[in-house]
Amino acid sequence: MPSKSESLALHIMRSLYDATAGRPMQWRSLAGLSDVAETREAVQLAVDRGWLLVEGGHSVCLTDEGRQLLHAV
Repeated sequence: MPSKSESLALHIMRSLYDATAGRPMQWRSLAGLSDVAETREAVQLAVDRGWLLVEGGHSVCLTDEGRQLLHAV
């Protein structure tokens, strides 16, 4: 059973995947969301696991590993 942070990270990643049509290296803003502690924790978890990249503390993109994980889930 995934933790709350892991479930939120996967949800964020799925939303990002959908917003970018699954294309690699497509950056999107986390404006407003990154101010929420739970979201910051989930994003950090995804970064630590190599699923997301963060730039400037507010823009994210899926790594190839993150995109592959979403195909498996």
